[in-house]
Amino acid sequence: MYKALLISLLLLCCEYGFTQKSGQTDFEIGVNGGVCWYNGDLNPNVYFGAKYMHEVFGLTLKRNLNQRFALKAQVNRGTLSADDQLAYSTFQTNRNLNFTSIFYDGAVMLEFNFLEFDALIGEYRFSPYTMIGIGGIHHNPTTEVEGGVYELRPLQTEGASYSKVALTMPFGLGFKLAVTDRIILSTEWSMRRAFTDYLDDVSSRYPLATEIDGISQDLSDRSLEQAGPDGSNWGAQRGQAFTKDWYSLVTATLSIRLGPKKGSCKHLRI
Repeated sequence: MYKALLISLLLLCCEYGFTQKSGQTDFEIGVNGGVCWYNGDLNPNVYFGAKYMHEVFGLTLKRNLNQRFALKAQVNRGTLSADDQLAYSTFQTNRNLNFTSIFYDGAVMLEFNFLEFDALIGEYRFSPYTMIGIGGIHHNPTTEVEGGVYELRPLQTEGASYSKVALTMPFGLGFKLAVTDRIILSTEWSMRRAFTDYLDDVSSRYPLATEIDGISQDLSDRSLEQAGPDGSNWGAQRGQAFTKDWYSLVTATLSIRLGPKKGSCKHLRI
């Protein structure tokens, strides 16, 4: 939490400082689309697996502070999912859990261009870039059983409650190209580190049988075989509590630049 607040403060300071120096008023507004996937207890290490990918789309608003820095706000909508039966781990296939979650994501990020970038100057029309910022996600994991869809959060399948909203720290790499002095194309891979371990409704252990009942018990332990010495899994390991969940977005963005036209005396190089 404190790291996220510190990053937010640094972004505000950067915006003030760079804007004062450059005096530019270049804005971009754009639409973005691509694919997203989740990494966590149900998908620990597959990053580009087609079976985990879903469509994602959103809107982007950017202010170019100068030829090296830009401040970007972005909102997205997509789907995250995973299934233990798609894993190669014996522990996972026996655990037999799955989830699907429609999410809404927002972030404010500072971009740094590795090359000077300026849509109005021919030799500065392209650049790779990196970015980091602060954001948030609204998520709601569900699972399907015998044709019925159940929201998992209210059932407290681990005997614990959690919020649908969590802070995130987005960072990544991209490449941008000014096709004209108004149209800009970019593509990027951004990872989001979520400050929650419950994007997938899996975090630590199976609760004790006395902590939950009914459908909560049924959806908490769907194991193919019981591993505990008493013939049950209650109280045994269910997830990795010492790690947090992640998700990634690989997107392309089409933006329209709203700043001065080519040849305008208002456009000054720093």
